[in-house]
Amino acid sequence: MDAASTRPAPSGLTPEGGVLVGSDNARRRLVVFEDPQCPHCRRFEEASGDVLRREVAAGAVAVEYRMRCFLGPESVRADNALVLAAEHGQFDQLRREVFAAQPPEHSGGFTVEDLLGLGRRVGLGGDDFVTGVREGRYEAWVLEADRAFQDLDPQGTPAAVLDGEHVDPSVLYDGHALGALVRG
Repeated sequence: MDAASTRPAPSGLTPEGGVLVGSDNARRRLVVFEDPQCPHCRRFEEASGDVLRREVAAGAVAVEYRMRCFLGPESVRADNALVLAAEHGQFDQLRREVFAAQPPEHSGGFTVEDLLGLGRRVGLGGDDFVTGVREGRYEAWVLEADRAFQDLDPQGTPAAVLDGEHVDPSVLYDGHALGALVRG
């Protein structure tokens, strides 16, 4: 991702700056744009998260999450924690915890202590994760990535692209329809 290349980038991301869940050799690729504070993204996770995890496990699809932070500093802090979790192989686990504990938009939530507690729930209590969250290691990178993703996500979050084709947003909230689409 050219826009974010001027800042230290987290390891283990796609060249576009996303976090891949599943095999790079999966039959299909679903790119999902989410903001951790977005209540619609939480609804998407609640409706379709388990279906996507099953399809990923079956090798039908790989999901590349490109995390946005346009809803403010709370999202920037959460995205920083998520990329740190990705470096430790715990991205999807922390992502689920983040959405389960999602505070109202612009409420000051996702504090450093909140994120450290969520990290501990998924086994992220090591010094590197804790220090990275406390110091905001990748916050500047997260902001640059968000600017790059804005052009690719003009409709807002959640948004998805399956094999280069935009997915009808209503399908994201229907696990059965989304599962059929990715298997298609």
